[in-house]
Amino acid sequence: MANQYLTMKELKEALPEIPENSLKRYLQEHAEYINFKKEHNRYKIQASEIEKLKLIRKLYSDGLKKEEVTTKLEEAGFPVTITVEDEEESSSTSLMNVNHELTDMKKLVSFLVQQNEQSRLQQNKIREQNKQLIHEVQELKQTIDDLRMAHEQGNEQESEKVTSLYEKLMATQKSVEEVAIAVEAEKSKSIWQKLFGK
Repeated sequence: MANQYLTMKELKEALPEIPENSLKRYLQEHAEYINFKKEHNRYKIQASEIEKLKLIRKLYSDGLKKEEVTTKLEEAGFPVTITVEDEEESSSTSLMNVNHELTDMKKLVSFLVQQNEQSRLQQNKIREQNKQLIHEVQELKQTIDDLRMAHEQGNEQESEKVTSLYEKLMATQKSVEEVAIAVEAEKSKSIWQKLFGK
């Protein structure tokens, strides 16, 4: 029974509650979820698809739109099939299951979203480090200014502190420049370069 194909007339007898026009519309609008053949403008539907057609009918009766019905079919785990005409015999068809390809695409998109989020978090972290370094530099500059004023008043011991603080300031400035270069290098890398290392 599962591999048996029904004509539209036989299908209509099996599903008397669904008008023929509605059945044809379901076949056209959800072809990727229903196993059928079309030969010379005549539909031949696999008998195992009766329950699926009942479900589609119920979803439409519940007020769902075409896209929402498609989503429900996908969520129910029905395999997506593509009908490909055989080059040698146009009447025979072969079905390919593309669920694996769709799953792989979803995984790739999810991976790209994660990479993008990680990159954003990294940039935020670097931005915070920059703010902290700038704050430290400003504090050092203020301390140096205070010490210079004391030095101008003739205190020799303070002169050594000024020199030491100046060296620290230069080291901090170098750190800020290195972080800025790293940020620019990170920004210039595209997501694809990060993914594929090119």
